[in-house]
Amino acid sequence: MHDLEHELVYDHKGNVKGGTLLALVERLTRHDFLDSTYNSTFLLTYKSFTTAQELSRILMQRFVITPPAGLSSVELQLWVEKKQQPIKLRVFNIFKSWMESFFMEPQCQKTVDWLNGLNEFAVMHMANSLPGVPVLTKLIDTRIEQGDVPFRRMTLNLTSPVPPPIVPKNTKRLRLLEIDPLEVARQLTIMESTLYNKIKPVECLDKSWSRREAGTENAENIKAMIFNSNRITVWVAEVILAQTELKRRVQIIKHLIQVLRHCRGLNNFSTLTAIISGLNSAPVHRLRRTWSQIPSRLMQTVESLNDLISAAKNFSAYRETLHSHQPPCVPFLGVYLTDLTFIEDGNAHTLNHKGREYISFSKRQKTAEVIREIQQYQHVPYALQPLPDIQKYITSCLDLTREISDMWDLSLEREPREREDEKIARLLQESGFL
Repeated sequence: MHDLEHELVYDHKGNVKGGTLLALVERLTRHDFLDSTYNSTFLLTYKSFTTAQELSRILMQRFVITPPAGLSSVELQLWVEKKQQPIKLRVFNIFKSWMESFFMEPQCQKTVDWLNGLNEFAVMHMANSLPGVPVLTKLIDTRIEQGDVPFRRMTLNLTSPVPPPIVPKNTKRLRLLEIDPLEVARQLTIMESTLYNKIKPVECLDKSWSRREAGTENAENIKAMIFNSNRITVWVAEVILAQTELKRRVQIIKHLIQVLRHCRGLNNFSTLTAIISGLNSAPVHRLRRTWSQIPSRLMQTVESLNDLISAAKNFSAYRETLHSHQPPCVPFLGVYLTDLTFIEDGNAHTLNHKGREYISFSKRQKTAEVIREIQQYQHVPYALQPLPDIQKYITSCLDLTREISDMWDLSLEREPREREDEKIARLLQESGFL
């Protein structure tokens, strides 16, 4: 494997657009060049164009690189010093970085066999020339035992003290209106951020969250977050429509709007979007008599948050707001999934250059940019205290939710359709004229 520069394709800025797998790996381990962004992109997305076993095999071949024929002893010494040793160190560092920060293989016998082979290679071929090999073998052993559990540790900002929780008086038989809206928002934020922080880079590749066929990556954490968000949306509609009295429906909506406001204050855009979706759902949105009783200041809150998460101009208002805030934060995952879908559907896996097919690395660069942004908000936890009783109550409510489409009849029961003359008579009566 020598000097495969001719098997790489560059754009006008000098970035790699594509290449053969061998050439892409060679660039990953160049003796005279280091591009950390390129390396990160490669390791974040390699599963979309190769396998761990194949990549590992090519890196091993790269490590045992042999000199070209015909070198004098002086030239050979220079080649070893300037090329062979740097390449070996780069291969070692890629393996170490892969095991430490980019490991995404499933826990199965095939993975264990591959890792055992890698461990054996490290001991037999790397240990003689590199003192750091025990670090690598320890990482490999940990992966064999723990799989793809992330090694990174979340960094709690100790300058932000944990605020005292607002505990309801009676935690045994909770009702939504008995829980302070701020504490509802806090507990939902803890629950949603826990789900968000579990999302792995491999789940973002090849639209795996939308696949159902056996044997494919199933993006279980992305699916769990989508499922939870949808349940929050349905719960919002259910808890409103469960109230037979107009006065109670108004109380519930006012309470939920306060929860919304606090979600915004916590930069929990995920729960915020789910609650807004519930309030905007057809069975709730049509409750004109109920909505007419909501104070204008609260309606302004709903309208401003609707504008914030609007899909207009590719969610430009939301994106600008998100990027202006530092973590902790729970982003609205739907925007990232939209971006990833656009990249996946709008860019071919390969590119044709001078009659030859190459892996499209520019596509992987776009995907990696989205993954890196997702990860940016996974490293800083919220300084909030979990309240198990409230979380258990919320979970029990979410577990009982139905389909939003099943609530239309219930909505009509709560506020039947009115003829125009009936509406006028009701409005006059409510105004005190009749």
